[in-house]
Amino acid sequence: MSPARSKRQPVPHRHSRADIVKAVAVGFGIVAATALLVWLLRPGPAGIPATGGIMNRQPRASWLVVGALALFGSATWFILRGRRRTRSRAKVLLPTAFGVVLVAAVAGGFAWPGGLLRHDVAPKPAPTTTTTTTVAGATTTTAVPSGGTGGSGIGGSGIGGSGAGGSGATPTTTPPTGTTTSVPKASTPTTPSP
Repeated sequence: MSPARSKRQPVPHRHSRADIVKAVAVGFGIVAATALLVWLLRPGPAGIPATGGIMNRQPRASWLVVGALALFGSATWFILRGRRRTRSRAKVLLPTAFGVVLVAAVAGGFAWPGGLLRHDVAPKPAPTTTTTTTVAGATTTTAVPSGGTGGSGIGGSGIGGSGAGGSGATPTTTPPTGTTTSVPKASTPTTPSP
């Protein structure tokens, strides 16, 4: 006969309240960081620059900020997980590491080839046109949109010019066949003269 086996009862492992709070805080931090990255990286409408999240609009600055945060995170990990001597001086080493990383990030921003910020300008909306039909052989006057006074364009009354802009109106004659012409919306056709 073999000797009787002793029955060992597993001891239930209980987590302390601090462990549970730490796990919940880490889980919340991961979810919040993921949501923040999704919001920052959101794309804009196709074909329209300067839209979407900030990381989509300013990728260079985003890479610089993410790199600086990663560098500071690794320095913090090295200081807090290093030898006992570095851990004991953490109150001095952590602010010093933060200052060094901040100065390096600012210097990297100034030295970035081609500039750090990308200046995209949203495109202007397409001009709308109105269609007018005129009587055959009639003469119409169409006002051409110009500066505030009509004569302040290039060579106008601005810098050393002599007023080449004129009154801002250009006489035009419609074709005698009575065809339809397309006029920009900013223009105002006048009534035909007799």
